[in-house]
Order: sequence, then structure tokens, then C-alpha cells
Amino acid sequence: MITPLDSLRSGAWLKPRPLTAAGSANLDMIRAMAALAVMWGHVRALFFVKFSEVLHQSWHVKLLYFFTGFGHQAVVVFFVLSGFLISSTVFKSFAAGRWSWRDYAANRSVRLYIVLIPGLLLGLLWDLAGSKIFASTGIYSQPLRFSASNIPQANLTLRNFVGNLLFLQTILCSTFGSNGPLWSLANEFWYYVLFPLVFFACIAFSNKAVSRGILFTLLTVCIALFVGAPILVGFLVWLAGCLLVTFYSRLTIKTGTPLIAYALISFVMFCACLVAARTGRFGVMGTDLGVGIAFTLFLFAVLQLDGRASYRDVARTFADFSYTLYVLHFPLALFLRAWLARPEGWQPDAVHLFLGAIIGIVLLGFAWMVSWGTERKTRAVQEWLRGKIRRNSHVSLELGGT
Repeated sequence: MITPLDSLRSGAWLKPRPLTAAGSANLDMIRAMAALAVMWGHVRALFFVKFSEVLHQSWHVKLLYFFTGFGHQAVVVFFVLSGFLISSTVFKSFAAGRWSWRDYAANRSVRLYIVLIPGLLLGLLWDLAGSKIFASTGIYSQPLRFSASNIPQANLTLRNFVGNLLFLQTILCSTFGSNGPLWSLANEFWYYVLFPLVFFACIAFSNKAVSRGILFTLLTVCIALFVGAPILVGFLVWLAGCLLVTFYSRLTIKTGTPLIAYALISFVMFCACLVAARTGRFGVMGTDLGVGIAFTLFLFAVLQLDGRASYRDVARTFADFSYTLYVLHFPLALFLRAWLARPEGWQPDAVHLFLGAIIGIVLLGFAWMVSWGTERKTRAVQEWLRGKIRRNSHVSLELGGT
């Protein structure tokens, strides 16, 4: 009889259920929509007046302002998706006996840096150009309207540049220049570090490798104390995606009425949490943890869906540059804001809404072009780096044996 402990030791329970074509397409679509939510939220906040300053508050303007205010919640969605996808790869490689700390570090580093480094350099270019050409506007030398702590010119320092390269923003330094969205990359990096430490601490204790388990636990505690409470709260959201892997791999909702009923209920719960987050009502429902858990429950329903997924190519196209869009869009958007918009911002009339749409398309096009040399090369660079590391390891072993 196989006990739960034996299952843990062997990794038998850790084989993730493969995604269906529809499930994969749905994940891509959600990832793309989350990146678009962040971008459009920033376009609205940068170029248009606050809602309280809108002269004609029609119902469609109210909807526009409401639905472009979910940028932070979109990042919470990113955390859940990341927890689901990254923990899946860890579980899969461990269950197959192919886990390697070295390969994991190489893959995660390439994934982050292949966009972050160009993002920092391009952000530096846009911020330097904007602060010189449009110095008279005061946009770069004063706090941004919706982020009092972000003064682009003050944050344009070597210390912040290096700190962001080391994922220390919000911990030991500010985000670099105007690029406030970089805050979440620090969270993401430290979740990549924390999760395998927690996971292999559990594996070590289950295998009675107490000293190794204590070592992993001590490292986890030290890192947790270093990164602080806000990042750890986000880690709970990230771990919700990890739990989803286990539930998705072992539980299936029957198609038809049961799946439709669960999907509707979980969707309503998720929408209620989003409304709570925007309105500040209903307490815990509107917190990051509340939104994250509600989205996880809804995502469980989404992953059960199957079908032809005719939108797969469109979803993949947008998902393939969603990370690049997230990292690159803000400094360019701020540059365009300093160039094109009046200091007080635009009223949301037809002409300016059209201009706002054009600006969004420009940001999308810019990110899409850059992604051909960054995000779309991720897998190729990962394979190259892993191969190079292995060749160097073999050379070192051969030299050590002579």
C-alpha cells in the first residue's frame, strides 16, 4: 500500500495534468488581457484628467474609467498564472527525475533578464530624452499624478539601475526612472527563489534528510525576513497558482451543467472581488489575496474547458509579447504624454479618446517589434545557456580528472 508519505518521496503525486489546447489558449488570452489592462490603465491615468475633473460624466465615460482601473489586479492575475506555470515545471521535472537547480536558475534568469535589460536601457533613453526635451512641463521632475512616490528624474540613478537589475526595487531601492511597473519583477524574482526552497524543504523532511531540510528552511526564513511582508503577501497569491496545479491534476468537473454552474459561480465571485477592489467595500474581498483566490477558483473552471480554441493563434500572438509590453510601455507612454498632452490632461471626449486609442496602438506596436529580439528569443537563449553551462561543466570535470 502506497502511503501519502511514500507518494511525496517518490514524486508520484506531482505529475501535472497536461493542458488541453483550449486550456493553453485560455491561459494565453488571460495573460494578454492582463498586460493590456495594465497598459490601458496607464494610458488613461497619464493622458486623461481624473474622473472628478471630467466635465461630462456620461455612463460610457464612467464605464471607461471603471474598466481601465484594474491595472493592479491584473498584476495579481499575473502572480497566479506564474505560480501555476512555474510550479508545474518544477513538479514535472522533479517527478521525472530531471530536476536541476542550475537549469532552473538559468531558465528563470533568462526569462526575466531577456526583457528586463532592454527595458531598463530603453527606459533610460526615453526618460533622459523626455527630461531634457520637455523639462519645462515638470512631468519628469515632479511626482506623477497617480503615484506620489514616483519622481522619474529623481529615480534615474545608477543605484536604482543596479538595484533593479538585482531585483531589489521596493526592498532596498526605488524602481528605475519612470518605470513604476518594474515593482512586480522584484516580487516575481523572489517567488522564483522562495518556492523551490519551500518545496525541497518539504521533500527533504519527508525523506528524513533533516539537515538539508533545516538548511532550506533557514534560507527561506532569511529571504522572507529580507523581502518583507508586502512581497510575502503576494507570495501567498502566487502559491494559490501552485495549489491549482494539484487540484487541476486530480479533480475534473463534468462537462455540461456542473461545469457551467461552477464557472458562473466562480466568475461572479471573481467579479465581486474586482468590484470590491475598485470601490473599497466588502473588506477582505477586495484585497490582493481575495482577488487572487477568487481568480484561482475561476481559473480552475477555465482550465476545464475544451474545444477547438479557434482563437489560439490570436491569443498566442498577444501573449508572446505580453511581458515585453508590461516592462517597456510606461517610459514611452510618459514621453508621449509630455510631448502631446496639456499639463492638466485631456477630457475624455471623442477626439481625445481616439487619440488615446492611437497612443495605445503605438505602445503595442513598439512592444511587439522589440519582442522579436527579446521575449520571442527566450526559449532559444535558454537552450543555448543550458548547453554552454553543461559544456563548461564537462570541461571542468575532465580537467579535474587529469
